[in-house]
Amino acid sequence: MPSGGEATPLSALLGGFRLSGQTWCYADLGPGSGFSVPSGPAVVFHAVLHGTVRLTCPGSGTAELGAGEAAAVLTGEAHALRLTPDSAAPTLEFLREERGADVPPAFAFETAGGVVARVLSGRLSVELPAGASRTGLPSLLRIGAAAEAPWAPFVRSGALARAGIGPGGCALLTCLAETIIVATLRAEPNTRQFFAAERPDPIRQALQLIAGNPSANWTVERLARSVGMGRSNFAAHFTAGVGRAPMEVVAEARMEQAAQLLRNGNLKIAEISELSGYGSEAAFSRRFTRYFGTSPSQMREAARARSEAPTPPPAWRPLLSGRRTKDAATLRRLGAPGAPPKG
Repeated sequence: MPSGGEATPLSALLGGFRLSGQTWCYADLGPGSGFSVPSGPAVVFHAVLHGTVRLTCPGSGTAELGAGEAAAVLTGEAHALRLTPDSAAPTLEFLREERGADVPPAFAFETAGGVVARVLSGRLSVELPAGASRTGLPSLLRIGAAAEAPWAPFVRSGALARAGIGPGGCALLTCLAETIIVATLRAEPNTRQFFAAERPDPIRQALQLIAGNPSANWTVERLARSVGMGRSNFAAHFTAGVGRAPMEVVAEARMEQAAQLLRNGNLKIAEISELSGYGSEAAFSRRFTRYFGTSPSQMREAARARSEAPTPPPAWRPLLSGRRTKDAATLRRLGAPGAPPKG
């Protein structure tokens, strides 16, 4: 990078952002379902082809993505995509490591009752400009569907779904994902700061501390002291960088941990309350209900009902309701994994 205060041209920064890899897949989501992606060194790209999903990433909150919208988790945090706040989100193991696929396979989650959302996801290795660090990148880069956006033709017109058809589909998807992310970063006013030379990031350190132990007795002062900052300065920088106050993020991390324990374990709600950093079960239940819109006991009952429900016989259902489009008919003729089944 240029020295002596000379700014690096934006094209040089964006031109040094490279994605590689061929790990792409489709995820078909049935009612009340979802999936999660474990943490790792890769960039993970998600494009919603049909329906609406909620993407939750620690430190970045929850983003609701509809058809024609996409998002990229740039810094490797574990995250989850769900249809509803209380949806189960088992790990999509295919995205755990590089697979080297040629055509994206499809995975189904609780689709016996029909497919209500389809997501195209890719796990990609990233190369950054010289001297840059991933710690400066935003955890979650949302890619909207605004018609005037330069990337809109790729995410709104079905270009991504068509790109995955046939041999070489995964390679083409990676090229498109890189183009979409670079175009989105170009439009961000803070892109130069994103690619600043590597340095300790106290706000990211604080987010990692929270994610690593949500139930700890965190206070703003304790978090600030842990990353070597004063309380007021830390609180101001944290809120400006994350978009929420430190204790809001702590509460969110505790709620997500509690929901996971409720769905996957047999602990009493009082025990989960204590493990989530709440001394009062009543206070925990109130906070939980405000956050998820359902009480802890209701979430547990719903999870048990799903696990105990008999599996109905398979039935073909159209991926998309209403009149078939010409694109959908073309996908079926080609036998593409991205095509909705014929009704």
